[in-house]
Amino acid sequence: MVNKFINKIFFIPNFLETYTSSENTLRIELKENLLRILHPDFGRLITVDGAIYSAEEIVIHTPSEHTINGKTYDMEISILHSGITQGDIAKQATLNFLFEKAPGVENPFLEDLDYFDLPGPLMKEKNIKDMVYINKINNKPEDVGDITSLEPFTFYTYQGSLSFPPCTENTIVYVASKPLKIGSTALQLFQEATRIPDLMDNKGNVIISDWRPETARKTQELNGRPIFHHVPTDCGRPVKSKPNPGHYEKIRKAITSYFYVNNSKPSGLPNAYVVSEDEAKGKGGKPRPKGVQNFA
Repeated sequence: MVNKFINKIFFIPNFLETYTSSENTLRIELKENLLRILHPDFGRLITVDGAIYSAEEIVIHTPSEHTINGKTYDMEISILHSGITQGDIAKQATLNFLFEKAPGVENPFLEDLDYFDLPGPLMKEKNIKDMVYINKINNKPEDVGDITSLEPFTFYTYQGSLSFPPCTENTIVYVASKPLKIGSTALQLFQEATRIPDLMDNKGNVIISDWRPETARKTQELNGRPIFHHVPTDCGRPVKSKPNPGHYEKIRKAITSYFYVNNSKPSGLPNAYVVSEDEAKGKGGKPRPKGVQNFA
């Protein structure tokens, strides 16, 4: 659970290293009712204090395990990291991205998982044809190029535990605070991959299965854990945004101003001349005789 009442965080992780798989064939498998991809080193997560965590597993949950302000999302991808620097060997960190369904969208990272050919209860392992670049996960298709790190993003963080066995505690959890989009077809295929397949009895009747195993742990209580919110910065300064294409324009307008002169002598200001009180007050009328109230 992620509260809407949050504090600014000063512990800033830097996702700097390239997330890639090796040239060896990757496999996605259905293990313990979860779609999982394992590899010794997908890439690195580096924190500001120099701790380095190696990404070793990608886990897919449908629906999401984390909620934001009580809202559950359609899917969540968790990237599990293990500490590899001295003093951090026994520590773990997870980087989590939430997805919500939207028509006609593509996510470059999900496309590489070849979701039209996912494993299932009958064939629990499948090869992944393409390299897996976690860097692509928060990029638009047109922005994916020679990327070497994740795009800066806002996130929540707290001290938690793994959501499935061995349920390791003291796990640093990062949750991207802005959900990503997943196409309707892709979402359905990820959901169907864990569904028990339809069966046929000895008479040829099809027994339709609508049972799908739980792939997301129910939201747990915070139990006093503080949750922090981080907005990415560049050397302590806000990340520079793209230039605003807006601009200013000017239109010259001719206006008439009326002002009151407290005597019978004209002010002598350029282009000013005496008018009647009715005209000055918007009532029309003829000029007043000299010697009376003077409006210029």
